[in-house]
Amino acid sequence: MVAVAVLLGWFTFHRISAEVSDVTSLAETSAWEVITSNGDLAGAGQDVGESLWRHAVTAVQQAFGALALFTFAYHFLALAVLGRTPGQALTALSVVRRRGGGRPGRGRAGVRAAVTTLVDVGWYALACCLLAGGAVGLSVLCWIVAVAFFALNAALALIGSRRSLADRLGGVTVTSTWRVRAALARIGGAVRRSGRTEY
Repeated sequence: MVAVAVLLGWFTFHRISAEVSDVTSLAETSAWEVITSNGDLAGAGQDVGESLWRHAVTAVQQAFGALALFTFAYHFLALAVLGRTPGQALTALSVVRRRGGGRPGRGRAGVRAAVTTLVDVGWYALACCLLAGGAVGLSVLCWIVAVAFFALNAALALIGSRRSLADRLGGVTVTSTWRVRAALARIGGAVRRSGRTEY
């Protein structure tokens, strides 16, 4: 996810840089703005600057939207197909249905992926898009909501059944697939039954 965020940031930066440094396009736009300005050269220059600003804001908003979509797709496909994300696989964790176990279906995977996306990047991405668009008040409100959802998600994962908000709403739970303890317990039981003590 971090790699995708970095790539999107790099691509967006270069996209905006290309727009600003495209001297030919800027000169043509400026010339047209000057010709149609009826002598209002300050207004013509302002129109060109606002156009560049709108393109930059749009590029930033599209990047944040792409990050949120990628995050959802990553979580949804990983859960629906494998029952866990690659990161969960590396730490020997798996997501299963709360009742009955087994891999979560598409519906449960979709709900968990949607909530995870909102908590991880969704609210923050929306706050950044609003800030880039000039809606500072709404952006601050979004940041407050983002932090509240993050805290709620983390708190629920640390108390009671230790299921995050995403797990609870998706009707799933995260379990360990690490079998070493169970294997050691079976080996220990077999050794005790045979009457041998090994050190």
